[in-house]
Amino acid sequence: MTPARGRGPGEGTHVSTGEPQARIPAYPGVERFVDAFDKLVVRPRRGRGRAPVVLLSEPDGGRAGCRIVAGLRSRLTGRHGRLAPHAYLTEAVGDPAVAPLELYEQIAYQLGESMPHGSGRLHLPSYRLLRAVVTAPAAGGLMERRPKELRDHCYAQHREVSGLAHGLWWLGGRDQANGGTLLELLWNFVAGPLFQRLPRALYGRRANRRMLGRARSGTRRWYAEWVRQQQGTPPADFFRSALDLVGGGPDGDPEQLDRILVHALLADLEAASRRRWYDPWRRRRVSRFVLLVEEAGPAESRVQRFLRELRSAMEDLQCTSVLAVAAGVRTLASRIPDIEAPGLAAAGAELEHIAQHGTPPGRPSGMVVPVAEGPEDDQAATYWLGRWPTLAPPAHRWGPGAEVAAALGAALLALVVTAGLVAGVPFGRGGPDPCLGSTFLGTDGQCVGVAERAESFDTKDGKRPLPDGERAVRDVLQRIERQNKAVERELAGRAPGDIRPEARTVVYFGPLSGGKDADDPVRGGTLAELRGLALAQSFVNAQALGSGERVPLRVLAANAGDRFQDAREVAHRIVELAARDRSIVGVLGFGQSRRRTYEAMRVFDEAGLPMVGTSGTSDELLAQGEHYYQTAPTNSRAGEVMAAFVRYAPMVAGRPAKGVRLVADPSDVYSAGLAAAFRAAYGEERTTTLLYTPADAPEPSTAPGPPAGTPVATLADLAREVCRAVAEEPGTAVVWAGRGSDLQLFLGELARGARACPKLSVLGGDDVTNALTEERRPWELFPGLDLYYVSHGRAPALSRESGEAAAFLAAYDRTYAKDHGARTGDMRQDAHVALAWDAMRYLAEGVDQAWRGTGGRDDRLDRRLLQAVLYQGLGGGGLDGATGWIDAHGAAGGGRLTGRKLIAVERGGPAGARTVLLCGAVARDDVRERWGSGPGRPCP
Repeated sequence: MTPARGRGPGEGTHVSTGEPQARIPAYPGVERFVDAFDKLVVRPRRGRGRAPVVLLSEPDGGRAGCRIVAGLRSRLTGRHGRLAPHAYLTEAVGDPAVAPLELYEQIAYQLGESMPHGSGRLHLPSYRLLRAVVTAPAAGGLMERRPKELRDHCYAQHREVSGLAHGLWWLGGRDQANGGTLLELLWNFVAGPLFQRLPRALYGRRANRRMLGRARSGTRRWYAEWVRQQQGTPPADFFRSALDLVGGGPDGDPEQLDRILVHALLADLEAASRRRWYDPWRRRRVSRFVLLVEEAGPAESRVQRFLRELRSAMEDLQCTSVLAVAAGVRTLASRIPDIEAPGLAAAGAELEHIAQHGTPPGRPSGMVVPVAEGPEDDQAATYWLGRWPTLAPPAHRWGPGAEVAAALGAALLALVVTAGLVAGVPFGRGGPDPCLGSTFLGTDGQCVGVAERAESFDTKDGKRPLPDGERAVRDVLQRIERQNKAVERELAGRAPGDIRPEARTVVYFGPLSGGKDADDPVRGGTLAELRGLALAQSFVNAQALGSGERVPLRVLAANAGDRFQDAREVAHRIVELAARDRSIVGVLGFGQSRRRTYEAMRVFDEAGLPMVGTSGTSDELLAQGEHYYQTAPTNSRAGEVMAAFVRYAPMVAGRPAKGVRLVADPSDVYSAGLAAAFRAAYGEERTTTLLYTPADAPEPSTAPGPPAGTPVATLADLAREVCRAVAEEPGTAVVWAGRGSDLQLFLGELARGARACPKLSVLGGDDVTNALTEERRPWELFPGLDLYYVSHGRAPALSRESGEAAAFLAAYDRTYAKDHGARTGDMRQDAHVALAWDAMRYLAEGVDQAWRGTGGRDDRLDRRLLQAVLYQGLGGGGLDGATGWIDAHGAAGGGRLTGRKLIAVERGGPAGARTVLLCGAVARDDVRERWGSGPGRPCP
């Protein structure tokens, strides 16, 4: 239904009055479209990309699109206040008889009135300034005086909306005194220049800076760039250049008027969405500004012209703060290309992808979705709309006033503490930090931070005994330290004609300690990653120092604490070090997908440090910034592979599984994401999910979007529940989406009470490989275990097809040939080692190509140039790695990961691992499309 129309802030204004009661009709697929709409509206600014303008086309007439748009408006209005700022444009606003500026006045008025509680007032300075320009009377008189007259007119308009400017003008009184006492004469002599002419001059300077930018820094604002495109040269003075816009521009061109006003409006909305550290009201602006159009009309209508300029301006400004949906599109102009969606469900899928990954450069700025009147009783849509009847933006516990009070209190406390320190008052009871060098005491009781020497992670007394796992890590760190010194010795005192470049530094970011008194001193594949990193550094430097055509690399190790508990603080230390040391070009690691890992990645992204992942798989890793590149497959792809394997592979007594028990940790974003991906691919109705969170979990609260399931308090309860299910149905398989260290403990509990289920088939995620190098293997803990697990490329299985895999294995055997320990032999087949090798090789290749791009100018090689190379993609289309082909560029629609990255399922046992599923790119020209015996099945 069409919302009621009423009078707005001025004569001729048309807005909807009252609270909208429109309901979104339950058309097929509308629930996915609305869900994607909600995600785009509340998407955090840091992860936003440009959103296309959605055009609901009604080729056969009708009001279906109008009803959807009216329903979307009702979602943005809560019972006790607005949920997101929005403007709703009715048919009357697009009437050609209405004043040209009425449409913009409606948008500005409605957006300002719909600002959610606690988000402050919406100021649109650029739009208000240009509105004053285009409505100014035609200038006359000498040309030299016209810019000043235009400035005075704009300031007069500014005083109508600015209380401060109006008050200062009132204080200034009259410019010329006409009698009175001596005191009044003196006041009039001083007040006019002080309160009238000075603020007006400052207003002019501020307008120049806002519209043109700062000349000294060379930054040019959108208006200056727009004028340069129109006239060939950038303007030097705003009011002089704006004389061309008085009266709506030359000959009153309506398209030019729309173009300049749309740019100004979007620039203001983009600026209004940026957070300020001192402005708590700004921090509560968590939603996009939404523009809803009731009737777009034919191709040459007033509103369609506005929408075309809106789309172009959003692309020009890379605006990510506005989302527009227009209904009633009767015909489309062919001037601008569009994304064609066949229906609401397909449009929702496309918008959801855009919400997660953004819009690549060059992608059309509009999406056309045909809608038609039809049945409104789709069951899926009705159920979803009933569950989610309105938008649910993020909530804030404290209001802006409370935040200001807390900030003032914190500042006062800081002043008191500072004064106490100056006065010598001892505030702390503890002793000094026992850590060496630049490291500091972390949450886990160990020394964390970044260090050049392996011993820097020791305490000052040096008496702490090292467990076996930590001693093995120390050995690799010392190997890296020796390789760093070898590079420094080789490059020290070079001859003047030596063309070899200076070494660059890479930081490994991972958990180098497992916590004080922890049973597992190094969790999550850290030892495997460090070995692969050290082997790749040796390989890279041998080529670089021997040929002079590559860049040698140093490696610094950064301990992020037990399971990345101190990741954010350590990341800040690395950024501070990189600001002082220009040779630091990138960061490797992020092997565990945890919320603290994401916080650290955002710190690196803001500092412009390129990041290459070693073994992280969570889809959310790629949403933490444009500087991260992933070498491993994502959880969503692993979940699809696991679902296909469980559905078709004979993994339970020679047959496919008849039932599934999915085990996940809802507090762990890796586990929750992998479990959700498996459920989505395998089917929720066929999966029984058991939720278990370890007692020592570093993030005990539930991860965002956790899978639904039955909570289990202890591992003993989990073992009993699984055993009961297997006893009732021997064809039941366990899909383990948790960590490998927890699987070991689970199997121990199962072995103590497994009389009813002597055999068990388990399919685990890639983290299970970390349990295969422990002192006791999983099948030794539970002899009846039939274990399958996801692997991201086992080098021994690829050595015949991949020269890089063979080079990796040769390097591993040369280094560890004399180490006959079981852990070293099993780690040779661990994909974590090969992935770390590939990550180091991928980053090194990027550094080499960046250096060659400078023409051998060593002083021009820095992290910004490396980011440009990695984002555009390595020359040659990627890297033939030890774990398959890697091409993780971000340009031309690339998602900074390899689309068909190699993934495998291995069957483990005392006789060694055996590959039972292999899908993806072994090499650039060798892509495995099917798996299984005989003709096989298509790869997911």
